[in-house]
Amino acid sequence: MAWAKLTTKTLTSAGDTITTDTFTTKKFNILMAHVPFVTSDIGLYMTFNSNTNNVYAYRDSADGSADTTTTTNSKLPMSGGTAGTDNADMFAIGYVLNISGQEKLYIGFSVSYGDGSGATNAPHRSERVGKFVPSPDADITSVTLTNIDVGDFATDSNLSVLGTD
Repeated sequence: MAWAKLTTKTLTSAGDTITTDTFTTKKFNILMAHVPFVTSDIGLYMTFNSNTNNVYAYRDSADGSADTTTTTNSKLPMSGGTAGTDNADMFAIGYVLNISGQEKLYIGFSVSYGDGSGATNAPHRSERVGKFVPSPDADITSVTLTNIDVGDFATDSNLSVLGTD
């Protein structure tokens, strides 16, 4: 199984969305996002194929807290809880099962500096699982990250997608 970069998008100025170019559908995808330090809180949420209908459901947890469950939603979190609203560097990674004719399944993790730099401050983490259930069924061919909080994604924020069959 050989992985290949399908697309990457890097912001050249601050903004609230990062949208990939259309890419060739693959059964397995890895999504990687990096948002450099910003001065206001951010929250990373994503949609597939520009679909903002209520076709997403997810379960997530931050810093080991109890799960929260959300159904019939217009987006999926790529970061969440405390790790989703830091104004520190944030790194998120997600795995997508993108098989034609099936619900698209997602597993994601994110980490940020936490409440300060240095070894005396533990990082924040979050994890989530979700699904994308478009009707009619559609393979994932693009991803949009949207900031739902008060800040902006910083210049050089990046979203990359890898894929393999």
